[in-house]
Formats: sequence, structure tokens, C-alpha cells
Amino acid sequence: MNHIYKLAILAMTALLILAACGPNRTQEDIDKALNSDNSKTKPKQLTMWVDGDEQMAFYDKITKDYTKKTGIKVRLLNVSQNDQLENLSLDAPAGKGPDLFFLAHDNTGSAYLQGLAAELDFTDEQLKGFNKQALKALNYDNKQLALPSIVESTALLYNKKYVKTPPKTIEEVISNAQKINKPKERQFGFLFAGRDPYFNYPFLFDSNDYVFKKVNGEYDVKHTGIVDESVIKNGKRLQDWYNAGYIPKSATHDIMIGLFRDGQVAQFVTGPWNLTEFQETLGDDLGVTTLPISNGAPMKPYLGVRGWYLSEYSHSKYWAKDLMLFLTSKDTLQKYTDARNEITGRLDVKSSNPNLKVFEEQAKHAEPMPNIPEMQQVWEPMANASTFISDGQDPETALKAADKDIQQNIEIIQPEENQ
Repeated sequence: MNHIYKLAILAMTALLILAACGPNRTQEDIDKALNSDNSKTKPKQLTMWVDGDEQMAFYDKITKDYTKKTGIKVRLLNVSQNDQLENLSLDAPAGKGPDLFFLAHDNTGSAYLQGLAAELDFTDEQLKGFNKQALKALNYDNKQLALPSIVESTALLYNKKYVKTPPKTIEEVISNAQKINKPKERQFGFLFAGRDPYFNYPFLFDSNDYVFKKVNGEYDVKHTGIVDESVIKNGKRLQDWYNAGYIPKSATHDIMIGLFRDGQVAQFVTGPWNLTEFQETLGDDLGVTTLPISNGAPMKPYLGVRGWYLSEYSHSKYWAKDLMLFLTSKDTLQKYTDARNEITGRLDVKSSNPNLKVFEEQAKHAEPMPNIPEMQQVWEPMANASTFISDGQDPETALKAADKDIQQNIEIIQPEENQ
């Protein structure tokens, strides 16, 4: 599975380097970065780092169209997006890096602080049609650092054999689960990866809750909302679902995918990654709807965004930016969603797949994962707290321990800011 949250977990050593080495950029430095290597003279070739064989096949065709349009050849190198940031930090200063690279948005702050992602200026016309939340996810310190190509969120899938109409509220979901759940017969009423902080985020955090509070558009890492009353209350609700047997403690998300695919699950919270497989196995029994209303408001899952970044070390920034705009144009991304069955970062691109359209709608009402380096310190403590909650520990105790660990980890990577 290639969903974005797995890319969030970086090594602590890398974070220590990030925090220590983040550039203190003056306005002169910024202007120089924006204008250097920005010649309109056409290069013979631009280089892109592409994530995986399927993207390679798609962009091989698309970039040939760009070559016909501009005369500039595009060299594609297959580099896993998991490895691109680390490889870029080594290759780019040595002159071996790409002009464009491809990352998940939660690495945006890290890419900027390492001096690897160039700041970008766009006109309102150039940004027209993009998902504004996706653009914000690729913005760090009020600087646009990338354009969105793909967005992802979770939604509620259901099997019409068990659930005839899409549930609108979490109470309806639980009512369905009570009627259908028969674990001993391998029949499950309601599954999601409750121990995973990516998947349980909308179940723990209501629409006005937060991991890090935003102040004037910026995350305040000293102000967390993990032990707010509503989160603790939702933690107790999650524990009740475990106690009722709706969510098996030992089942991973991958196991749940198999159970849903085989028709053994009535309601399942997941992303669009296995949609094609589910459509093939379940046929007309497959239903997809947005996440239900919880505590009076629609649930807001995490929004993951993947996009194209311009290397600070590119010697042809003007044309690399032109290629970026071509790759994220309405025409290109319409071809992308038609070919790859994925949601794009543009609201003016529509999938012909009715099930994927639900994910497009959900993505409009999702919360971008914080793209600051400190977010990397959240995943493990929250996963631990979620596991402890599932095992019966008092949710308030578990969440307070997670909050303490997160704050301590942040102080380690940025001690000068917390003294």
C-alpha cells in the first residue's frame, strides 16, 4: 500500500540534522534563490525523479508531449518517493540531482529547511483550479514550494449486501455494526485501523480539534490539543468500540483490506488505494460514501498531498517551473486520473468513476496533515497511545503520556527554541 502517512516516519537522526542545519535566510538570499538560474534560454534537457514504474510509464508519454511543445527533452529517473529527500540532500549539491522531484507534503518543511526546495511565485491565473487545501499543504512559512499532483483521504466503504443505504451519522454506523457484527463467523460490522494515528485521526479529533494549534496561519508546536476534553471523550468512545468487539485488536489495515475484499465486512474506513480491486471483487455490492457526522459535524480525515517540487540546485529554474505547470495542468491531470484512478490536486479535474468521485468530495473536506518537521514526532507516541487505549488503559492517561512524549521529542530537536 502506498498511502501517504507511511512516508511520515523519518529517522530521528535526520530530524536532528534538519533542526540544526535549517538555513537562516535573509531577503537577499531569498531573492537570489528565486532569480538564480532563471534564464529563459532553453536547456537541452530537464531531469525529473519519478516515483515507481507506473508513474514512469505515464510520464514517459506525457513528457514526450512537452518535448514536442518546447523542444526540451525530459529525462526520467525512477527514484522511490520514500528515498527522494535523502538522495536529494546528497546528490543535488554534487550536481547530480533533478530539476523536479516528487514528495509527500509532510516533507515540505524538511525540504525547505534543508535548502533543497526552491520558493515559487505563481500568478492567480496559474493557481486557478487547484484545491486550495492542497496548495496550503505544500506551503511552508508562507512560501509556496510545490504544486499538487495527487491528493488522498479516507472515506467510508460499505457492502450493500449488509448495508442498504449509506450511513449519515456515526450512530448509524454503530447501529449497523451492532446488527451485523459476528466475529466468530468472520463477519464484521465496522472496521478501521484504530491503532493507527493516520486512520483514527477523524475518530479522535472532532472538526475543531487539532494536533498543533494554528496561530496566524502557522503551527504553534508548543500548543497541542491532544489532551483536550473532546479528544479524551472520543478516546473513550474508541475504547468502547474495542470492548464491544467491533474492531479486532490484532487485525492490521492490510488484513482488513482482505476481509472487505472477500465480502466479510459491512463498513470499512480506508483510502482509494484498493478501489479497483474492490470494484472487481464486490461489483455492484460496493458502496462508497463520505465519513459520517460525529458530535454534530462532518468528520474530517487527514488530507495527504503529493506534488512536484523545484530543486534549489536546478540550473534551469524558469523551464523547470514551466514543466511543473505542464505536469499539473488540467489536461495532464485529467489524463492522470483517467489512467491511474487516483484523485488529483485540481478541483476542475473530475473522475468518471462514481466511487472515486466520493473520495474527490471527501478531499474537499479533509484536514491537511501538518507539514512541519515536528509532525514526525507525533506518529509513534500517538500509535502507542492508541494501542494502550485498545488494550484497556484509561484514554486520558494514554493521551497525556503521548502528549508528554511529543513535547519532549520536540524539545530535543529544537532545544534553543524551547528554553
